Amino acid sequence: MQIKITVLIAICILFLTGCGTSNIIEDLGIIQSVAFDMSESKENPIQTTVLFPTVSKEGTFDTQTLTANGKSTHDTFTKLQYSTNLKLVRGQNTILFGDELSKNGLMNVVETFERDPEFGARVKFAIVEGKGEELLKKKIPSVKDNAEYLYTFIEKLGNQNKVLNTNKYRFLRDYYDDGIDPVLPVFSSEGENIEFKGLGTFKGDQYVTLLDLSETQILNLLSEDVNDGKLMININDEESGGNFQLFLSGINSENDNKVDTRNMSVELILDLKGSVLEYTGAMDLSEEKYQRQLEKQVEHYLITNSKKLLIKLQEYQTDPIGIGTIVRNRISYEKWNRLNWNKTYSNLNFKVKVKVDLINTGKSK
Repeated sequence: MQIKITVLIAICILFLTGCGTSNIIEDLGIIQSVAFDMSESKENPIQTTVLFPTVSKEGTFDTQTLTANGKSTHDTFTKLQYSTNLKLVRGQNTILFGDELSKNGLMNVVETFERDPEFGARVKFAIVEGKGEELLKKKIPSVKDNAEYLYTFIEKLGNQNKVLNTNKYRFLRDYYDDGIDPVLPVFSSEGENIEFKGLGTFKGDQYVTLLDLSETQILNLLSEDVNDGKLMININDEESGGNFQLFLSGINSENDNKVDTRNMSVELILDLKGSVLEYTGAMDLSEEKYQRQLEKQVEHYLITNSKKLLIKLQEYQTDPIGIGTIVRNRISYEKWNRLNWNKTYSNLNFKVKVKVDLINTGKSK
């Protein structure tokens, strides 16, 4: 931590003194994270909370939060500047949105800093159940800096599941693309820790539904190819009536799709290879016939849960997989423009085909 603070101070001094104006690091509040929420004021509907580190002249490190209500994000930032003796400098790496604001639509907020160079394209976006302000202000004994903790948390999630690799650039890219809808990770500040709850899917710029952890895993597999992934699943054995848990590692999967533009149906094809790291069922996986049986059970699980997920997404008219992009690429530009995609998507016939190969059986109970 001390090395990181020293580097941060050195970088800030380098950049902030380069224009001929001297800035003292103790007089700066370098914003690390921002939370946008709906306020209770109709006149000033946007609530902005900022978190920034403070370094005393003695070199001690702490964090501080400030909150202001305003008509826009720029209005609140102006008010925040008058709420502290420090000069607030934007250097945020994480931006949080409360769920009420997210459900009402984010573009009124995002557009105000869309072209602001102080809000980098790679800054991380996330939704908070309740208010983002509460998460930034939450005191966790094992976490000294909520902003740094959140950033590394989102980075880890993105490395494990590509669909969770979310930032300003990706959110805006998917928002402006008429063939896919954005997604953002959702966190909760209830209890003693900051908890990842799943993936929030959007219709346009409005947050419409939460996908739980298992649904997020399925979405990740259906959205793009996976390299060296992991998958934890619970399977009900229809023959024995029992339930067992299976953990696959080293997953490599490939996606393909087929579109019938006459009947407007889409077949999603998933080819998955992986190793069994842990298996709690009763079958002896050293025998090939039981390995093949387990493969069929995993295929059934993925097909069944993929169809359930697709039905849920159709109900909310949200398309985080990019089915619209798939269809758009198969038809002419003129036909796509004439197509009422929202209505078509809601009634689209989906087929899911899955092939599973277990490379090795690893450990069993």
